[in-house]
Amino acid sequence: MIKILCSDKDKFRFISNLVTSSDDSFIFKHFFYFDSIKSTQDFAYELLKDSDDFYASVIISDFQTGGKGRKGPNWASPIGGIWMSLALETNLKTHELFRILILVTRLLCQSLESHTKLKTMVKWPNDILVNGKKVAGILLDAEVEGDSIKQVIVGIGINSNNDLDSTKLLIKDKNIEVYDYDITTIKYENQNIGISNHDFIHFFLKRINDAFPKLKSSVFAEELTAYYKIKIMESQKHLKYRFSIGGNKFRGEIIKVYNDGSLLVKNLESNHYDDLIKINSAYDLSNL
Repeated sequence: MIKILCSDKDKFRFISNLVTSSDDSFIFKHFFYFDSIKSTQDFAYELLKDSDDFYASVIISDFQTGGKGRKGPNWASPIGGIWMSLALETNLKTHELFRILILVTRLLCQSLESHTKLKTMVKWPNDILVNGKKVAGILLDAEVEGDSIKQVIVGIGINSNNDLDSTKLLIKDKNIEVYDYDITTIKYENQNIGISNHDFIHFFLKRINDAFPKLKSSVFAEELTAYYKIKIMESQKHLKYRFSIGGNKFRGEIIKVYNDGSLLVKNLESNHYDDLIKINSAYDLSNL
């Protein structure tokens, strides 16, 4: 059953065109598109909590007053960007959650590169960069039962056409830590030429619809993992990584990316040249 709830006619027209251009196998059935909301991720969570029947859902908002990042604090989500959460059902095991991250990572990179001439980078574990500056991020929340993932909420934030200076001021006002790299927008990096957010979302949703059912395939998972490993290792040519163990921060070199997204890192600030450290994946739920 298709359900569409939008705040204006243009949004409704966009979602209607998306639905009518898809066949019955389109996995998304419920669509919510707001002018403003506290958090698309929180809204998706409430949908899952309050509903007895699950329907794969898309939640989009022009603006978020309390957008979230991977480490919890609010993130700036001004008008012009793409702020979206996807609620999906899956039969993956807890140790396979990482597959969802690397699928979304690859599809976002491909979507961005197909709409511009920009080259993407991926900073471990879940940030997408252009010219060494963050342009998009991914957040995963999972509903777990035993060793299985029942549902997952994929949060996606993209600095597409939002004003860069205003976004930086919002980040400063929220006292958000911007790690070891700057932020940017697609428009700024694309010679001040914006993209159509609707075209981008349409392109991305079509591709995740085609790819998501393949996640149980070990062959497909190996393909995704190989792509992610290459992206992470390539990022070191342009970025300096800092890691934290027990509250102690240090500059490190990634030696190896494991299949679960964990890392083997050389501590570049240690007196011991062969001081290697394992950095655990944030997306392995198997020990919960």
